[in-house]
Amino acid sequence: MITPDVAHYLIAGCLILLGAGGAGIGLGLAAIGVEGSSTRQQTGQLQSFNAMIIGLALIESGAIIALVMTMMTLFNRPAEFTWPIIWAEAGTAIAIGTAAIAISIASSFVVKASAQAIARQPLYASKITTYMLIAQSIIEAPVIFAFIVSLLIRTRIDMAMDMWAGLRMFACGLAVGVGALGPSIGQSMFARSASYAIGINVHQYNRIFPYALLTQALIETPMIFCLLFSLLFLYVTPTAAMAAIVTVKGLVAAGTISLGALGGCIGMGYMACHTSAYVALDPTVYNAMVRTALFTIAFIESTVIYSFIISLILIIR
Repeated sequence: MITPDVAHYLIAGCLILLGAGGAGIGLGLAAIGVEGSSTRQQTGQLQSFNAMIIGLALIESGAIIALVMTMMTLFNRPAEFTWPIIWAEAGTAIAIGTAAIAISIASSFVVKASAQAIARQPLYASKITTYMLIAQSIIEAPVIFAFIVSLLIRTRIDMAMDMWAGLRMFACGLAVGVGALGPSIGQSMFARSASYAIGINVHQYNRIFPYALLTQALIETPMIFCLLFSLLFLYVTPTAAMAAIVTVKGLVAAGTISLGALGGCIGMGYMACHTSAYVALDPTVYNAMVRTALFTIAFIESTVIYSFIISLILIIR
């Protein structure tokens, strides 16, 4: 039989397992991509290697944040474990663990694509590396949001809280954890495509770069909606009579906003990744393609806003 004490250590183990496992997979994928590009084009080996070292350090950040939260879970423990506390800790684990594995793997595709671009255009390695770092930094944002929510959850854990309070904290972690999957997938699709486009036509860098930053920021916005939901719901304190129904509605709302963000981000990433490739192949279509892409992204973004509105209605009514 699993007791709260046993569950506590299982949660700590799963947290670092997801964070370190995701980073390990991401590091391996990135290194394999760099080796492949160096084999095909030896001229840019040194530049690709230097970019890889910087990229690997950023991929590692998810594991570091998971390590910090695991240490806090193990050493900043209450006097006695209860199931409400375990549910709250599970919320931090799903938030940090899922976000860490998502951003680590997503970031690896950017490093791989950038190394291939540098192999094609070694004289422009600094520009390609600059884009890679900015793209990776934006991709890393979900795990930072998850860390913020997890810290706030830990500040609200106390021995007196009931099961419903623990489940509400779990819902907050669930929203940012599952919500992190969408931006990670969408941004990795697009950033990889943008790096590839720069590699095949580096002379369009000044056009692709600002479009890429704007698009990645737009793909990131659904994660901000997930963060806002978690911050709002974390401080909901219903009466005892309403605790059960408010908690159930919060769990439904967490699924609504996180899955809405997942679909929206993948749609935006899939749409945007084709635009950069077309621009690299035919620069004359830049204005038409960017206009079409941004217009479509705005419509896709509205579907996430609908999910956010419904999630807010669920927790405030």
